[in-house]
Amino acid sequence: MSYNLERGFHSRDHLLEAHRLRAVQHAVQQIKPNFLALTEACYGGPNSQGIKMDYQSLFDFKYGQFGSYPVIGPRKSDEGGNCLLSQFPMQGQAIQLSYKGAVRGKVQLEDKILTVEVVHPSYSVDDKEKISTLRPLISGRQEPYLLTGDFNTVHPDDKYDWDQLVCDLRSYDPEKAAWIVENWRKAELVSWLLEKGLHDAFPPESRQSTVPTPYTYGKKMAGVRMDFTFHSPGLKVLEAYVLKNEDTEIASDHYPIVVKFEM
Repeated sequence: MSYNLERGFHSRDHLLEAHRLRAVQHAVQQIKPNFLALTEACYGGPNSQGIKMDYQSLFDFKYGQFGSYPVIGPRKSDEGGNCLLSQFPMQGQAIQLSYKGAVRGKVQLEDKILTVEVVHPSYSVDDKEKISTLRPLISGRQEPYLLTGDFNTVHPDDKYDWDQLVCDLRSYDPEKAAWIVENWRKAELVSWLLEKGLHDAFPPESRQSTVPTPYTYGKKMAGVRMDFTFHSPGLKVLEAYVLKNEDTEIASDHYPIVVKFEM
């Protein structure tokens, strides 16, 4: 299960929004994933706000790894980070990247070691910069391999009303709305990942938007799919879906994605 938590359940003024936390806890309890990948897992490590979010305890996982990144959002706060939780014994590692950072987990499953990496490339850089940032991870990967998170870009095969997306994004970032959508239209990052031999875990019939939820704008909108799980060829996808229910409508600006694999 992969989930962007929207500022770690806090407002822009660093106030805990407990109803969102409860909603995500309930959603995770319903799914009971073996791995939970969290982006915008804010306050998971030392930060200037003095807030501590123990995600391993909050979601009742036996093992966890948090990785901070120094800047999040236009206010350039220092509480950002990603987190990977596992019910299996895991060797975790936080990796600093040019933009933000990544979390890596290695888990022994029978006679193989599964590597899971969680990333959240910045929306404020184009896909070429995202590729440059992620290249060290991808080039050094060991199979079987999973790459998941919020990629802040789209899949080249997904179809959108681009003009409408520009209009929708103007309330989020009026200065960069057109630039963001133009970058999405190129979809260079996902194309590059596919060229590198990774597979999108979601077949065309399972693809739905993952952002925004009504939490963002107060109403349902068409949105885009920018949360992904990519996998190496040796892993077989048994099931993949975007979890949309009463909890995930209010918990974050993103919906979580759920994928079931077979080694």
